[in-house]
Amino acid sequence: MSRRWFLASVTLGAAADAASVKDARPLFTPAAKITRTVDGGPAETFPDRPGPSLQLLGPGDALGFDRSVVVRNEPPDGATDAVPEYFAHVEFSDASLPWLLSLPAASRLPWLTLLVLRDDEGDLAPGTLTQVVTAPGSALPDLAESWAWAHVEARVEDGEAPQDAVARDVRSGVDDVVARLVCPRRLDPDRGWLACMVPTTKAGRAAGLGEPPPPDGAAAAWIPGQSQITLPVYHAWRFRTGKEGSSFEDLARRIEPVRTDRLKGLGFGSRTVDVRHPWPHEDLLKGIAPDEVTVPVHGALTLPGTDTADEEWTHRPSMDKFRELVTNHLDAPASRRLPDHVGSPPDRDEKAVAAPLYGSHHSGVQTVPPGGWMRQLNTQVKYRIAAAIGARYVQLEQEFLMARAWEQIGQADEANQALAAGELAAAAAEAAQAKHLGTMKTAALTELATLYRDGMEQPDGAGPVQAVLDPSAVPRGAASTAFVRLTRPGGALRRRTGRTIAELDAGGAMPTAAFLGEAMDAPKTSLPVTWLAGVRPEALPAATGTVQGPLTRQTVFGDPAAAFSTRTLGHLIFTMWMVCVDFIERSEGPLAMFPEFGNPRDRLQAISDQATHAAVDRSPRETPRTVLVRGARRLIGADESSALLADTGLGMTGGELVGRIRRRVRPMPRTTDHMTTLLGGAVMSGRTADDPRPLRPLMRHPEFGFPIAAELLARWPEWAVPGITNFQDDSSTLLEPNPAFVEALLVGLNQEFNRELRWREYPTDEAGTPFSRFWPPGGAAPGYGEIARWRPDDKLGDHDPSADSKLLVLLIRAEVLRRYPGTIVLAAKSVNRTVEGAGVTWQEPRFVLPVDERTNLYGFEGLTVSQAAAEHWMFVVREPMRAAQFGFDKRTDASPPFASWPDLTWDEVPQVNGFVVPRVVGGLPPTIAAPLDPPRWEGLDAADFARILFQRPFQVAFSAKTMLTG
Repeated sequence: MSRRWFLASVTLGAAADAASVKDARPLFTPAAKITRTVDGGPAETFPDRPGPSLQLLGPGDALGFDRSVVVRNEPPDGATDAVPEYFAHVEFSDASLPWLLSLPAASRLPWLTLLVLRDDEGDLAPGTLTQVVTAPGSALPDLAESWAWAHVEARVEDGEAPQDAVARDVRSGVDDVVARLVCPRRLDPDRGWLACMVPTTKAGRAAGLGEPPPPDGAAAAWIPGQSQITLPVYHAWRFRTGKEGSSFEDLARRIEPVRTDRLKGLGFGSRTVDVRHPWPHEDLLKGIAPDEVTVPVHGALTLPGTDTADEEWTHRPSMDKFRELVTNHLDAPASRRLPDHVGSPPDRDEKAVAAPLYGSHHSGVQTVPPGGWMRQLNTQVKYRIAAAIGARYVQLEQEFLMARAWEQIGQADEANQALAAGELAAAAAEAAQAKHLGTMKTAALTELATLYRDGMEQPDGAGPVQAVLDPSAVPRGAASTAFVRLTRPGGALRRRTGRTIAELDAGGAMPTAAFLGEAMDAPKTSLPVTWLAGVRPEALPAATGTVQGPLTRQTVFGDPAAAFSTRTLGHLIFTMWMVCVDFIERSEGPLAMFPEFGNPRDRLQAISDQATHAAVDRSPRETPRTVLVRGARRLIGADESSALLADTGLGMTGGELVGRIRRRVRPMPRTTDHMTTLLGGAVMSGRTADDPRPLRPLMRHPEFGFPIAAELLARWPEWAVPGITNFQDDSSTLLEPNPAFVEALLVGLNQEFNRELRWREYPTDEAGTPFSRFWPPGGAAPGYGEIARWRPDDKLGDHDPSADSKLLVLLIRAEVLRRYPGTIVLAAKSVNRTVEGAGVTWQEPRFVLPVDERTNLYGFEGLTVSQAAAEHWMFVVREPMRAAQFGFDKRTDASPPFASWPDLTWDEVPQVNGFVVPRVVGGLPPTIAAPLDPPRWEGLDAADFARILFQRPFQVAFSAKTMLTG
């Protein structure tokens, strides 16, 4: 933490040791210090040997200074409302400048000083070497006292000596260490002024005017009582003072708290709306309403204790009739879409185009509901007004808002184009698959498995199709090109089996194509699939228990899914045996259709013999092959067969595999996966291939984080705070939010903007909430939440984000806010009814909303009216941090008595000819018993006077109770 220190003067180098003056220049006599050491003995020091006197530069050797060292003029150049009670002054970044060319004396005087002249006392004129000004003697201070009005200010950290800071930053401090010249003249209010920096010696004046050096150049440039004088000007600026009493303290003390009951009596806080003619084209309330019917409408902020529940008209029957009529009017468009209205003649009355049904886009409700927030919003005038204000804002700012909306959409438009293209491609592919693959039998579709055999992964991670085929109940060669050639329509196998079946009794026979289809769709436990799959011998179960019962021609041998008789099986086995004879054995090399069976001909012959034996043997027997036991599934119980076949591990059926393939090659899931890779998981989150429309367009709405309250105050302040434009000056009062009005406005605002988004072809479903923030500060986080998620039975005002923490708003209209734009307003929980001392709880406002240049709204979160009164909260108006000011206050009835230097006013300050003097004059300042620091007015240095003149920041506090009724 830094502290402010004042020092009387700073001199550097030889000038600090100069002791005499010659020809208006300081004389400096250097001295040499001699120390002798002989052969390492002790050092011997001799007395200083003075050298010749050296003459330094004096005030007569300068025509000015580098203007860049001037860091501040106060009042600023061109100011029009300077405080007349404060002194004009100038600051330099070189802290040694005011004494750089000063002459040695008992009280070292600065070599230049600051004059302030009224605009009728003098003006700048061109001179020989510099600009000059001719000033009357009455406007000139006593140069003998100029030492009191030049000082150094150092900002140093705690624990650091100010002399060290000055020594370090004397010529480079800028803000940390500065020199200051003050003009002690009291300024008249509402006048123009010229501030000039001029020399204080005759030598400096002569040099600036181009005159020969005077013999008494070290003397003062003027003496008291002189009529006028022409002086060279080193630096100058102009300003104008404001009216008397324009200091921060004077203006802040004018603020008067106003009680809420007084404001209610003046009509503040509500507007009276005439509702006698809600439809201007026709008097629908004729015969019901009197000549005048009104309703009070509150704004976004209301006086504490105001009842903002359901509105009450001055004539209740008129209100009831209006609500009935407006409900029918708003319901009319939806009623024309009812089935009993279809085909009716076109509408010709005004109900064909109804007024907006606010909230319908967010809720999906197209008629006025019997209760809830939508009914409040659409049937009460005060809420329809609020919603219409929100809609009107969109209409006025639609171009700006749409430009910001398109900036936020980013690449969503390109993403929607990609989704539309993908959706079209997936739909076309699914139609093609449904046409060509959907009608195929399992066997025929399996013949296409070569396309997916090695590359297509299964959904459960089982690997490619070929890896699934190997251990499954599907024949090993079913996905081979050779099998496709053998079983193709019109192929050799199909022709031979066709001829064989034609020669046999075809009553129970099954053609090859039908057999393959049944075999492919059969479960893994069925006989045809088992032996046709060519299961490895070691995978077959061992021989098991006895099976009873004859096998007749009519008995189905095997699983019902195969659906062919024992005779058909025999003919088929014989056919397969012939295939082996004709094709396998006659080929040049073995054709490994079913390699696990070893010698196909011998194996088929053995199976045929066993099947024939089983068909004629009616006695109990040991079945050497579980194949036949499973084929006789109907002759044993289901429980026994399930247990018997559970350990076979033969994999899935052909139908299951083909089902997987069909699901896996569905275009929509594959396209959805591709879009997820292309657009990213964040864009496609929540979308799956099982959704009715997984590639639907992205529905987005922009988000505007700026607070709508600021826009409402800027455009329609009387709807934000009714009566605010006539709120009296220099007054303050407390307000509370009206969340029902705010929510109604946000619904109208968002609905109208969603309509505009749809009209501009923005990708939106019109159910978003682009504007969710009303009170500052802004941000992306929803304030009042998504309107589409409001429950139908909620009331307006139930969604206020500050409902739990509360919000109390302080309204101040005062000149101090215009004159001092950075004014700080705080809330303080007082201790013993004061805000000074330890234990005070301070709270900054959550937001500051400007209404105009002299009116602000300060929102304090976490405070209620009752809490502020019970806990003695006070509101503090504090002077903003700014550069140092020097002067005295004007004594008023509110001024404290003189008990310390900060209490000193112009009435207690000693003055001579309008200039403050560093001595007691006429008993001023008065003597008091209280100890002072500095202890007295006389005998001080420039640093002491700087402390006395320094204007400490001021603050004024007033209790919340002073603004509340009761």
